[in-house]
Amino acid sequence: MADVGPFFEKKFICPVCQMTFTSLAVRSSKIFIGERESDFHVIYRGISPVHYSIIVCPGCNYAASNNLFPNPFKPAMVTQLATALLRLPLNKEVDFCHERDLNTAFLSFKLAIRSAQLKNVDPGELAGLLLAAAWLARESGQNTAEATYIDEALKHYLQAYQKSSTHVGNLSDIQAAYLIGELYLRQNNYKEAINWFNIAIFHPSIKGNPALEKTARDRWGLARELSKSNPQTNMPADDHSAAIDKAPAEIKSASPTDIPIATPSPKVNRGKTMQMSLHLYHDQIDWLSQIVNREYSASKTLIGKEQIVSAILDVVKGKLDTNFPVGFSSEEELRNKLAALLDSK
Repeated sequence: MADVGPFFEKKFICPVCQMTFTSLAVRSSKIFIGERESDFHVIYRGISPVHYSIIVCPGCNYAASNNLFPNPFKPAMVTQLATALLRLPLNKEVDFCHERDLNTAFLSFKLAIRSAQLKNVDPGELAGLLLAAAWLARESGQNTAEATYIDEALKHYLQAYQKSSTHVGNLSDIQAAYLIGELYLRQNNYKEAINWFNIAIFHPSIKGNPALEKTARDRWGLARELSKSNPQTNMPADDHSAAIDKAPAEIKSASPTDIPIATPSPKVNRGKTMQMSLHLYHDQIDWLSQIVNREYSASKTLIGKEQIVSAILDVVKGKLDTNFPVGFSSEEELRNKLAALLDSK
């Protein structure tokens, strides 16, 4: 009996343009795991099924994972997607329906990420795509791209973790907490990595997943050693039971109306939040972390640094109103003027 090949064809109908086409999938009998990395990346011996896990329509470039691709949309979403996908700067000669090289597989994930963004999917779903893109960037030796995708994946995993207490995308809450710690560790943010590994290690259900518990403890130990060698990321010496009281402190900001402020004011529609790059000093970050950790110890509620900064700005804004500081030419002068204005209130 002749040996069958590693691929078989699956038929799809694009939910956006209604084109019927086939795309290759890898036979389960031809999948051989070689190594598992600490961020759930699997290195396969031979063909990687991950490279074929994204289906791309050859007609309109809509892309999604093979289990989600056929899902239909409302007519308004179809029109929106079709219009936006046509503007993608994609070489029409790229063939996603047959055997893929690493570059083609990487491009399929880029298209899936863009399609997911256009659909405004849950952050957990988008985080999974971003992390997989980081894996493919790693496989192709694109270190800068890998770091960028890890940063974005971490942001979305944090958002998803805040929204759900039981699962994040296709991960359990224990797996998600561990993975967030691992992504922080890969960013060299050892304090946050330790915090999140602790959440996984001390989860009530962790004993049901001994392999993950062992990995989390190993990575926790590595994060501790790296933290000790970097004074800027050191945390006070304590044992496991004390360390768990340190909460993860980088969660997406909540709606402004959810943040308590010192001076009550009528609720108004402030619109969507906006992102801006903000660089803080280490002592400022440590101070914010202390607020986060004390609140978590008291109520087990996760309040992120972003929310705390927003609350502080609301308090200052409420106190000063339009009484703005003037006549400053440096950060120190502005600090002194703000202090004087607040002291006068």
